[in-house]
Amino acid sequence: MDAQRALLDELMGAARNLTEEEKKGFREICWDDREVCGSYMVRFCPHDLFFNTKSDLGPCPKIHDPKLKESFEKSPRHDMYVPRFEAELAQFCEKLVLDLDRKVRRGRERLAQEVEAPPPPPIPPEKSEQLALVEDKIKKLLEQVESLGEAGKVDEAEALMRKVDMLNAEKTLLTQSSNDKALTLTQEKKMALCEICGSFLVANDAAERTQSHITGKQHMGYGMIRDFISEYKAAKEKAREERSVKDKEAQEQKRQKEKEGENRKRENDVRERERYRDREKERERSREWSSRGSRDSGRATSDLKHSHYRGSRDWGRDRDRDRNGSRRSRSRSPSRHSRRRSPRSPGRQY
Repeated sequence: MDAQRALLDELMGAARNLTEEEKKGFREICWDDREVCGSYMVRFCPHDLFFNTKSDLGPCPKIHDPKLKESFEKSPRHDMYVPRFEAELAQFCEKLVLDLDRKVRRGRERLAQEVEAPPPPPIPPEKSEQLALVEDKIKKLLEQVESLGEAGKVDEAEALMRKVDMLNAEKTLLTQSSNDKALTLTQEKKMALCEICGSFLVANDAAERTQSHITGKQHMGYGMIRDFISEYKAAKEKAREERSVKDKEAQEQKRQKEKEGENRKRENDVRERERYRDREKERERSREWSSRGSRDSGRATSDLKHSHYRGSRDWGRDRDRDRNGSRRSRSRSPSRHSRRRSPRSPGRQY
């Protein structure tokens, strides 16, 4: 009934039976609704794998719609929802496999137990009479062999021993036939356990029956579930390794940047110390030059004063010398002075 309803929903839509008033408040189902089976959207639903088998899980309580699955595959949000749906499917499958492994473990323990061999079946009456006659003959021949051996008749005793061996062989044949049948029956009923689906099989069964089991729903369904879990775990492990590698690379880059920052800081500190030393050296030089300049300026000032004093003194000496010389010249040539002044005062006489 559910399958027919789903088929009609696919062909005519989920609102096929609604009235016009009901259709006004009807909301179309989308693939990301809670009513939709995410496992069916992304991979498979375990409820569909074991239909009409011993492991039947019953119908899935959520919607399975091929149109919704097609719209999900074409949706731009497909890649964003795939990890979520796969995680939900993996969680459900791991629960199924956990229960199955528990069942397999119990079956393995059951087969590992030592099964006591069944007692041999009773010997038929006709064979029991034959066996009694053979044992009576063997007993009588052994008594004759013993008496012939005591009498020293070795050849006759050996001939009787050969007859005893023949009778022992006949006795063994009579007792072995029934044991062989019991052993054959035990071997035919020996069981084996399927490690994939946990089913009990008959060991050394016909190839047709073994192939039928392998291609059955239960075996293939659990095989699909186990393959998906292995693939999912491998993908998760690969993603974890890639994240680990990226984290290591990011840490290495961060460490490298920190190291480069420390190196730049160290270089800046070195440059700053060098600048500080250079400024100190410049200040020291300026102080030396200023002190040396003050000493030179003081010496220059004193030299200038001394030279000015000496120059003025020499100038005074030269002036006195000139005066004295002019006096001498005037005293030595009075006539010249008289002649020079005569035009001014012609009437004056000396």
